[in-house]
Amino acid sequence: MGFKHYKFQPNEYVLVMKNGKVIKQGVGLSFFCNTLSTGMSVVPTVSFDTFFAFDDVLTSDFQGINIQGDISYIIRDYEKVARMIDFSYTGEAGYEEKKVEAKQVMGKRITNLAKTSASKFVNARDVKAVIQAQEELATFLSEEMTSNEAIKELGLDVVTVSILAVSPSLETKRALESATREQILQQQDNAIYKRRNAAIEQERIVKENELNTEIIVAEKEHENQMLRQKNALEEVELESKLRKEQADAKAYANEVVLKALESVDKEVLLAILLSGMDSKTLIAKAFNSLAENTDKIGNLNISPDLLEILTSSGVATSK
Repeated sequence: MGFKHYKFQPNEYVLVMKNGKVIKQGVGLSFFCNTLSTGMSVVPTVSFDTFFAFDDVLTSDFQGINIQGDISYIIRDYEKVARMIDFSYTGEAGYEEKKVEAKQVMGKRITNLAKTSASKFVNARDVKAVIQAQEELATFLSEEMTSNEAIKELGLDVVTVSILAVSPSLETKRALESATREQILQQQDNAIYKRRNAAIEQERIVKENELNTEIIVAEKEHENQMLRQKNALEEVELESKLRKEQADAKAYANEVVLKALESVDKEVLLAILLSGMDSKTLIAKAFNSLAENTDKIGNLNISPDLLEILTSSGVATSK
């Protein structure tokens, strides 16, 4: 009556034990056994997922952080797991409940180890750094869990670690929101201040450019005025020079005429004057007499300009 036939599914690893030793094991076994002298453990070969939620994990600045995530793991050593966690099988009745309980035990041990690793990560960072490091936290936990010796001693292997949410506690969230609002207002004030400064600077540049333009115009006007004064002075000097030259020329012409008239006989000169002879004829006669007495006069230079002056009406005709 103790003999019974058992047939298991391909996703079930069966360990048949007698007197505390495994006498048969494998996946999806089908066999007869004496239930009075043998025992069995049936361990699932599927992967497991356990959800975790860690509340108020403290950061380096003593702020509470809530972490939610999921860990996927598998059973690596079925015999070790069967010895440490109750997967005993006595029939279909009650086995599903026992399997759920065993899964809860494994999940609890996994999440406790995960919380230890998460706390180590969070404790070393301030609240803002933790909130912004969700992917980094997932990577850190994955590395910690896959190399954790305690998990290996359970006969388990962690496959993946996913972080679903990292959020501050309610009190911390309110404080952060307040600080963020203050920061936003400060940034707005800074932006307004910068815009005002930019407008003032732009106005200053415009004023400076206008002033520079006025200075350039004034300097140019000053240069033009100085140039006009210089030109006027040069014109005055040139006119004065010309007048002097004309005066000198007239003086010299008068001297020439006087010298010429000195060579003319006084009686002849008087007769000419009384006859009303014009100055040009008089000068011509004087030069004719001058030519006849060159030995008495010496050198006398008569240029065309001098001759023009001599024949003009402005030259004196008497001594």
